[in-house]
Amino acid sequence: MIVITLTDCPPKVRGDLSKWLLEISTGVYVGNLSARVRDELWGRVCEHVKEGRATMVYSSNGEQKLDFAIHNTSWLPVDYDGIKLVRKPGSKKREQSESRVEIEKLPMSRAEKMHQVQQIQKSRARKQRTPDYVVLDLETTGLNPLRDQIIEIAAIRVEEGKEISYYQSLISCEQIPETVIQLTGITREMLEQEGKPIEQVLKEVLEFIGDTRIVGHNASFDWRFLQQACRQSEMKLGHPPLLDTLNLARQKVDGVEDYKLLTLSKYFHFVILEPHRALADCRLTHQLYEKLKRIEAED
Repeated sequence: MIVITLTDCPPKVRGDLSKWLLEISTGVYVGNLSARVRDELWGRVCEHVKEGRATMVYSSNGEQKLDFAIHNTSWLPVDYDGIKLVRKPGSKKREQSESRVEIEKLPMSRAEKMHQVQQIQKSRARKQRTPDYVVLDLETTGLNPLRDQIIEIAAIRVEEGKEISYYQSLISCEQIPETVIQLTGITREMLEQEGKPIEQVLKEVLEFIGDTRIVGHNASFDWRFLQQACRQSEMKLGHPPLLDTLNLARQKVDGVEDYKLLTLSKYFHFVILEPHRALADCRLTHQLYEKLKRIEAED
């Protein structure tokens, strides 16, 4: 089962969806698709939707029996005690209002009220602590996970805002377009000499990630490629929560030409060493995420 909702989307995208799904309301499509067709369709949606917004919910083998993907939306994926949810970011004013409501509901006993206040403060402090996360980035031969291949994977593990370890590997690939060579600097010779089999790299990077929360720039793009690679290699991929700095930047940053990682990195004056290389992009994404968290805290 699959449900896709669209807003501000071009007729071409609606036409593509209508070939496979039933439109039960304006911009709401429902149907049953194979995983291959679903990923292909979602890839076309993300490629052509431009400034529109899209959300996809579909059946999966996880604990909730469902999973979701989002594109160009301010709603953010969150993990709540192992349950995947989508949360609309709230304002500080609303949070303060909720805090007042929490206190108003406290028992009338002064001792009990003080105890409850302390518990609320401790809970809020736990939420504000920087959780551990892994930044993930891939380089690929194209934009379609069904036709194109991963040529490089990198990830860095972050604790208390600092990188503590990293993983990086090139992947064996028979063909790589000249445009990708020019963009990334990854050559056919490099892949032949340094590239590992995709099955080995997937095993290593999934062990590195574990069940830790993942941060990425346009995270759903990388995750679709990882899902397809695991499916082809008959490997099990978990469901760690994803946080997308692309969506977060759209909410917090104004006055930029676009929201590409390099554009945002130049805007914030980050040091750019190897653009479009997975490990370097991981480190830029790490800096961007920490910067956006500080901006969010100041709002």
